[in-house]
Amino acid sequence: MPETQMWFGTTKRMMWIPVPLSGADTSSEAWNDGGVLLNGGGYEQHSWGSHKQYVYAWSDASSRQAAQLIKSYRDGAYGRGILYLVDPLTYDTNVLPARVAYPALACDDEGASMVYGLEPDRIDTSNWAANELPVDSAFYDLTSVTAGFRGVEDAVYIPIPPGFTLFLGAFYDFSGSGGIFVTPQDNAGSLGAPVALTAKAVSDTQVVTDTFSDIAGVWIWLGKSASGSASVTAHAMIARLLRTEYIGGGYMYDRILSGPWIGGQGNSGLRFMGVPTYIENSGVDDGQIGYAASFREVGSWIYG
Repeated sequence: MPETQMWFGTTKRMMWIPVPLSGADTSSEAWNDGGVLLNGGGYEQHSWGSHKQYVYAWSDASSRQAAQLIKSYRDGAYGRGILYLVDPLTYDTNVLPARVAYPALACDDEGASMVYGLEPDRIDTSNWAANELPVDSAFYDLTSVTAGFRGVEDAVYIPIPPGFTLFLGAFYDFSGSGGIFVTPQDNAGSLGAPVALTAKAVSDTQVVTDTFSDIAGVWIWLGKSASGSASVTAHAMIARLLRTEYIGGGYMYDRILSGPWIGGQGNSGLRFMGVPTYIENSGVDDGQIGYAASFREVGSWIYG
């Protein structure tokens, strides 16, 4: 599928849709406040965590069917769950949301935790410069946490477009049965057995190791696989997508494997901001429609 298409939808129904027009705004939004002090000094405060917004518009010569499809998603025709999209411009950088790619963002209540109801401790990352990893990491004491996949409030879903392979790299240390896991979801919506991601050393020259393909997507979560004391120190994560046919060699394959680490540019799940527009421009060629829609990232906070 050429990069004129984008993988979009709910966990019940995802499909290829046209990419939006150039100039699309995919900036992040966060809380901030600033001003001037009585003595003339300045101040500025902001949240460390943020969420993505997508402001999209499509061609004014689009078909009626293409424009209505986006409205049908807004109506819930393809599922009432949160929406996902995979921006083609993030395939070879990092398709994870920022707070999963940089786990220490959850420390000090600065972002959503990777374990619902448990705030991690911030610790320094040793030898972080080898892959330009974050300088701090998140330590999770998992002793009191229930073992196994506890549900979507603990996980982030990453869809895998047809014909692509997801490459995952998880830089972390663990004790006991702790780990960073993946629960695969097949194309029928059924969940498979959890798989522990390879615990990569911070100096590993290959930033992604584990691969997943021919499934709808994966749920990534941090936890433990058995009862008893356990812990995880999460340094960084990275996820990239490559056409399966390119695996085995060549420039793109080598680029997917190589560092350095790049912060997360994906999202944890979206909701529509308002209702999509639908502008009737012409009756030529069975109708030419202009349409636009905006989305806000909500997945990491919907259970908070």
